[in-house]
Amino acid sequence: MSFNEWEYVEAYKEKVVESFYDSVSGEAVSDVNVDGMLFNSVSRIMSAVSVLEKTSGDIFRVESLKRRGEMELSKAETCIVSAISINYVELERGMVLFKVNPYVSIFYECYQAIKPLNPYKVERSELSACFVGLNQFVDAVKRRMSSGEFKRVMSAHLRSAAKNYSGLVDYIDSLFARYSRLLVLRVDFSYGKGRLDVEDYSRPGDRLDALRLVTGGIVEHRIQLIDYLKNKRPELGMVGYVWKLEYGREKGHHYHMMFFLDGAKVRQDIVIAKLIGEHWNNVVTQGRGVYYNCNGNKERYKYCGVGMISYNETEKLSNLKEKTAIYLTKADRYVSACMPDNRRSFGKGNSPKVGGRSLGRPREN
Repeated sequence: MSFNEWEYVEAYKEKVVESFYDSVSGEAVSDVNVDGMLFNSVSRIMSAVSVLEKTSGDIFRVESLKRRGEMELSKAETCIVSAISINYVELERGMVLFKVNPYVSIFYECYQAIKPLNPYKVERSELSACFVGLNQFVDAVKRRMSSGEFKRVMSAHLRSAAKNYSGLVDYIDSLFARYSRLLVLRVDFSYGKGRLDVEDYSRPGDRLDALRLVTGGIVEHRIQLIDYLKNKRPELGMVGYVWKLEYGREKGHHYHMMFFLDGAKVRQDIVIAKLIGEHWNNVVTQGRGVYYNCNGNKERYKYCGVGMISYNETEKLSNLKEKTAIYLTKADRYVSACMPDNRRSFGKGNSPKVGGRSLGRPREN
C-alpha cells in the first residue's frame, strides 16, 4: 500500500482543510492544520512504511558515521528518523478520536515496545548503539508487516474502505436509474468552536468517556435532521442522502452530508441547502450548530459534483462519483473518525425500489 496513490492521499489532504461559515463576517473561511486528522503523523509513518517495503536487511549502517563522528544519513535513514520523531503521546491521544490504518498501529506498538532513539538527540559516542536500536525497531516492524495476522487485518481494513466507496457509487447509480434528474446538495454540519471539545481531556480513558457522550448527541441530531426532511418537508423531494462523520481540530465532530432531491420537482439548490443549514443551526442544535453550504461555493471546486445533474451528463456524473464520492469515503484508507461502541461513521439511505420512474421527459434509448 503506497502512500503516493493520488486518489487516496489527495482526498486525505483535502480534509486537512476545514471550511466553515463565519457568522460574524458572513463569509466562508478555511483553516489549514497539518495535524488535522493526524495527517502529519500518519504521512510520516506511511512514508517510512513505503521505505521498509522496498528495502531488505539493516537500514542504518556505520557508513553513515563519518571518521570525525559526524553523521550523514541516507534518504531511507532520514525517512525512518522522521517517523520515529513524531509526538507519540499525541498520537496515542489522537487514536482515541481516530481509527488509524494497521500500518500506523504496528508502527506505534513497535515504537512503544522498543523506544528507538533519535540519532540527532544523542551524544556522538552513543550513535553506534543508537543505530543498533533503530535497526532492531526496523526489524520488528518488518516482521509484523510480513506476518499472516497483519496481512489478514490489512486486507479487512482495505475491504471495509473499498466497500463504502463501491456501495456509494452503486447507490448513486440506483438513484439515477429511478430519477432522470437529481438536484445534489453538499452541506457540512458542525458545532461552534469549543461547544463539543473532546480534546480538553488529556488522558485517553477520559477522552473515550467524553467521546461516548458527545457522539451519542451527534447521532441523535443527524437522525432528527433526516427525519425532518423525509417526513416534515416532503415538498423538498428528498429521495436519497449520504452522511459521513468526521473529526477536525477546528470544527470538532462534524458531518459531511449529501442530499439527493428529485430534480423534476425542485430547483434552487443554494436556497434549499441554506434552508437545511438554518434548520440545523436553529432547531436541531438549538443555536449551537454551524453549517457550510458547499453548493453556494461551487467555483472553489475544480471538479464540481453538486447542483442539478441529469442522468446523461457524463462529466457531472463522473465528478459526482469519482471526485465527491472519493472525498467522502476513500480517506478512510488512512484515517477515519473513531466511533465508540461500534457506532457507524458512514451511512446512506435505501436504494429506491426497482420499477417505476419519476415523471419527466422520457429517456432516449
